[in-house]
Amino acid sequence: MTCPTCRAPWREQPECPRCGSDLAPLMRLAAEAWHHRTAAAEALRSGQWREALDHAHEANRLHPTEAGADLLLLSRLVTLEKL
Repeated sequence: MTCPTCRAPWREQPECPRCGSDLAPLMRLAAEAWHHRTAAAEALRSGQWREALDHAHEANRLHPTEAGADLLLLSRLVTLEKL
């Protein structure tokens, strides 16, 4: 993620070190995405395939990461296999 104002790399701080923009909304998005990734992993462990897919998709929509993309792919594959 980058600062929406100056495009400086986000360093997980509430204020951009370059331009001073408020990055708290980015922090909230990242935290919400983390929550969804955690919920997706838990749903996979408990066999709730559709719930896992929904959480993985939402996490990737909010804050795409390589690990999130892997989790989404795994959730899709397991869901298709169980249909």
